[in-house]
Amino acid sequence: MSKFILLKSVVLASFLAASVALSGNALAQKSKDTLRIAFSDPISKVDLVYDPKPEIALTARIVYDGLVFFDDFTGKFHPLLAKSWKRVSPTVMEFELRDDVKFHDGSEFDADDVVYTINWLINPKTRIRFKTNYIWISKVEKLSKYKVRISTKRPVAVGMMRLAKSILIYPSDTHGKLKAKNTFGRNPIGTGPLKVTQVDPNKGIIMEINKDYKHGGTWKPKPKISRFEIKSIPDVQTRIAQLLTGGTDLVRSVPKDQVDSLQANPALAATATTGLLYTYLSMDSVNRSGNKMLSDQRVRKAISMGFDRLAVSRAVLAGGDKVKTLDSMCFRTQKGCDYSTKPPAFDRAGAKKLLVEAGYPNGFDVKITALANAGPVAVAIAGELRKIGIRGKVNPVSFGVYRKQQRQGKFEILVSLWSSGGLPDASSTLNVFFAKGRKGKWSPRNYWHDEIINKARIKGGGILDEAKRRAVYKKAYDRVNEMNYIMPISTLPTSFVHTKDLVIEQGSLSPYGAALNHMSWK
Repeated sequence: MSKFILLKSVVLASFLAASVALSGNALAQKSKDTLRIAFSDPISKVDLVYDPKPEIALTARIVYDGLVFFDDFTGKFHPLLAKSWKRVSPTVMEFELRDDVKFHDGSEFDADDVVYTINWLINPKTRIRFKTNYIWISKVEKLSKYKVRISTKRPVAVGMMRLAKSILIYPSDTHGKLKAKNTFGRNPIGTGPLKVTQVDPNKGIIMEINKDYKHGGTWKPKPKISRFEIKSIPDVQTRIAQLLTGGTDLVRSVPKDQVDSLQANPALAATATTGLLYTYLSMDSVNRSGNKMLSDQRVRKAISMGFDRLAVSRAVLAGGDKVKTLDSMCFRTQKGCDYSTKPPAFDRAGAKKLLVEAGYPNGFDVKITALANAGPVAVAIAGELRKIGIRGKVNPVSFGVYRKQQRQGKFEILVSLWSSGGLPDASSTLNVFFAKGRKGKWSPRNYWHDEIINKARIKGGGILDEAKRRAVYKKAYDRVNEMNYIMPISTLPTSFVHTKDLVIEQGSLSPYGAALNHMSWK
């Protein structure tokens, strides 16, 4: 027997042994009805206000409830802590609350908790990120023990969605007594279908079924798995090693090459889910970064035409045929989304011609900033753009560096990812990218300074009629394509690798890519 054949036999035997061990371990976890999940980010709290990121959204939105619930699968709003509601005027809504709900600590839920939570969120002294998610509310009033009135500063089309996704209700007695509110998520108390029994930076999060939960209907049911154990494992290779040795059951956002390799293991399976996440390429059209070439629309259009979006994306992203090109920066599944234009089609010869017309027959140098998981896409795009003479140098950055450089106007070309802030509403994208900031100045996030888009953004945000709002937003989203400001590249499926006995339901619009009550054992 040759050394090569012997080595191959040893590797195969080791692989099969690991598979058998993993399979046995997975079956043991299934029999315990416990799903173990590995997070990539550190764990400090279960609180979406103070730690707004996809992994915390996975935990917080199953632990806490809002007044209403938005069903990702049907696109409809349903009762949750509020059993009914009515619009009194364009700026006033009243909510009848349930009288049979208790928090995880046994305390009673009522109007005081709603009034306290919202007043705390909108209080100018409450310093939190994404304050604009809340300050559209002018006041909240208790009308009775189980009835509240919410008044807004102006008609707000996205108000119901914010109540469903962003405003999760806290117990007034417990949260109100805390001097440091950012510590509440270490011992969280909600009304949701799962309750937290442990939050520890080293040991992780443990969540178990709330047996008293009965108000979620079919739209927010209890999970089919009774216990979840979540640990932080920052290094992707360590997460994969834990999966292979039976130390965890589910890992997320696995690189394409690793997914392809792991799927060969008979004890594992891979699931790709599509939600609101996508990759995009944006260009500095107002010369904040000092690269004047990008101020010329012919150059921006040439860049957009210079590579095949689908080919680039499928070459480097996991998800197979779930990786699809987009025609707009909003999805039609989002409230308020509409468009009639598309990014320019791939045309390398046409791109070169445009560069000649713009005065750059030999191309030019440009810096391409790449954020997080968009790095492989940026590298692939840079390689394609060299074929039309544009020499892009890719600069991968962490989120902290990204935010600093964004404010400083350092982005020439940015390849990044976006999930509409996790909101199934088209307003979020327009507000984040194209808004003006304080005192009428353009926001530091804005590299386009387009008054047409800004006016449509403002007008559409105050229209409560859905069809009329879509018509206004359509003008804004069409102009993004027409001016070649930002080009959506492709959907970015969330890639999960997990024990073969786990099923992850498709269709969730969660920024994590799935929800815990959309997971079950075979």
